[in-house]
Amino acid sequence: MVHRHRVSTHLVLIGLLALGGLLAGAGTAAAQSAARLYTVEGVPVDVTAGSAVAAREQAYAEGQRAAFRMLLEKLTPESVHGRLPAAPSGAALDTLVQGFEVRDERASGVRYIAKMVVRFNPAEIQALLARADLPSVTTPSQPVLVLPLWQSPDSGMLLWEDPNPWRDAWERASLGQSLVPVLVPLADTADLVGLSAEQAETGDRERLSAMARRYGAVASLVAIASPAESGGQQALDIRFTRYDAAGEPETRSERVTAASGETGSEMFARAVRQVSSRLDEAWKNATAVRPGLENRLAVVTAVSGLEEWTALRRKLAEIGMIRRQDLVALSRGEAEIVLWYAGQPEQLRVALAQRGLSLASDPLAAGGSAWRLSAQ
Repeated sequence: MVHRHRVSTHLVLIGLLALGGLLAGAGTAAAQSAARLYTVEGVPVDVTAGSAVAAREQAYAEGQRAAFRMLLEKLTPESVHGRLPAAPSGAALDTLVQGFEVRDERASGVRYIAKMVVRFNPAEIQALLARADLPSVTTPSQPVLVLPLWQSPDSGMLLWEDPNPWRDAWERASLGQSLVPVLVPLADTADLVGLSAEQAETGDRERLSAMARRYGAVASLVAIASPAESGGQQALDIRFTRYDAAGEPETRSERVTAASGETGSEMFARAVRQVSSRLDEAWKNATAVRPGLENRLAVVTAVSGLEEWTALRRKLAEIGMIRRQDLVALSRGEAEIVLWYAGQPEQLRVALAQRGLSLASDPLAAGGSAWRLSAQ
């Protein structure tokens, strides 16, 4: 419960400014986050038709439909991919697409080749998913720091030392479309001093957390790869464990076997993409919400001034599952806000933690019925 006091005109004006003109900044941040989430890059098109113009127009249409399917698979858990609606065409597709760009295009008399970047309308996509009764994510994860350990047959467990083909593969990887962005350490002096291969392998929580904070990540992923063989083919055995600031570590294992004609570097690159996709799927399973589900939660938060208040509003605006923020009361040093959000309370807690915010029951509130929102 907020203890309301008679506040100065100056403090009231601060609150009004934050709610008014400064909300434009929070709205911009939310719009940018949504734009990234609903953009599909690198869509390949290769069409042959009766003329170059016909091939290009057909490629544009096919590229947008392919991007639509890629977007829906990106936003929804694998368990519902069998129920995804088919890509529309014509005017129905035009309603969903905000725009597109063309890159690396090549054309001949009858053939058109390019890669497309397609931007979709978030509101229209969410409305389509709601009509299909499909759960979806509404915001991407904050970055995760990956520590790629290579189990060398000759030199043992390697992290910073060379050769480390597993770390090289992560450094070369292009994972811009991932829901969970991945950062790879620089392997500079501070990294070498801050964390050893042994400490990473054994899960030294204190050092892993310090390393993640240094890179602005919300978690560390210790990914251990070792050479293997499967059916006479080169393979990799991978074990990866995610360490968050709170909660127990989660460990998974994968085996990636080289495909026929695949080089070692190609297999390593595919292994990186597979681990990344597992991170994405875990994020979707934790945060995907069903359409039409809305909850309300009143929270109390400390506010020391305009700058802190504005930063808080911006963080909340970047969380897609939070539909609305209502200021209920403002006092010296505290504010009471009502959050209207889609999903379950635990999903809200996960989303808030991604923005460095902790949600806990307020022990000082009457009956313990209020919740306190604070920086982690």
